[in-house]
Amino acid sequence: MTTRVLVALLTVAVFLAGFAARVLTEPRQPVPPAPAALAKELERPTTAGGKRRTVAQLDRDKLVAEIQKLRPQIEAYSAQVSEIEAEFDREAVKVLTPRQREKFEANRRKSAERDAKKVADRTPLSENDLENAQERPLTSIYWMITVTPRLALMTKEYALDEPQQAAVRALLVLRRSKYIALFDATPHPNIRLSSLAPLIERVMGPAK
Repeated sequence: MTTRVLVALLTVAVFLAGFAARVLTEPRQPVPPAPAALAKELERPTTAGGKRRTVAQLDRDKLVAEIQKLRPQIEAYSAQVSEIEAEFDREAVKVLTPRQREKFEANRRKSAERDAKKVADRTPLSENDLENAQERPLTSIYWMITVTPRLALMTKEYALDEPQQAAVRALLVLRRSKYIALFDATPHPNIRLSSLAPLIERVMGPAK
């Protein structure tokens, strides 16, 4: 090791030792408090009873207000979705045999019962429920506009033969074109909130 390198290393070592001694011996300066105006601005809002409102509750209030504002458009969109589905069902059932039709109607009744039970439930939705309910209409679009997956499900469920598959495929293609036209004409929030609108009382959550 050369003398120049040794001197450089000793210089760095002395500097670090002095810096460490200063950190350990000098008292730390207290952090000044935030300005009163800023602290007041950042303070969380409170309810009439003086309790602090959580971010989740504020989000629910905003969500409810958005649903109430868009309710007529959301209901119009949901009614069109129901009509497209009902029209497909009316035509699809004509393709089925009596035994297949009986099973088809039984499945429709089960689906209607599940929907009615969901609407009748008054349990407040959890944060996870709220997220899922807003995502569900968007992910459902996949099943609304695709043909092959829905055809495969119906073929398996009702044992469709080849002529029936061809007829159902044609109905699904027509159904897809109607949905695409509806989606093109519908603002995104109306679609996103369509599952939550019927559950608005459960969105509000328990009284604070």
